[in-house]
Amino acid sequence: MLIWPILTKGGGTRVTVPQATLMLNQRKAVMVDIRDDDFVNNSGMVPNAKRVAVKDLKDKANTLAKTKETPLIVLCQTGARAGAAATVLKAAGYTDVFVLDGGLNAWKEAGMPVKKVQQAGDAPVKASQSKVKAGKK
Repeated sequence: MLIWPILTKGGGTRVTVPQATLMLNQRKAVMVDIRDDDFVNNSGMVPNAKRVAVKDLKDKANTLAKTKETPLIVLCQTGARAGAAATVLKAAGYTDVFVLDGGLNAWKEAGMPVKKVQQAGDAPVKASQSKVKAGKK
């Protein structure tokens, strides 16, 4: 089972929750949530994250950020599926693509804010310029 981390790592550099928070606040990174509707409805979302279903990622990759140099942080529920999505985003031309290590589970365990969603099928949430505060709910 040592091959599993190699298969799931994918194309993005893994970042911790504190590293992701710094990137969101200092580098205006965009969080990209690739989870399915069921996960989003049950677990909520990171505020200001852009949500794109993994099956639509290739077609919608160009809508995620203003420039290809904008850092993207991809998250799934546990961090296992985000690596493959990061590979797709790198292939689309993004130069700074990261994977949130541990996914939304790690985000929540760190005490970071999560918002409940009414319907996961709504249009992707637009990223804003607001700051993410570490450890606040």
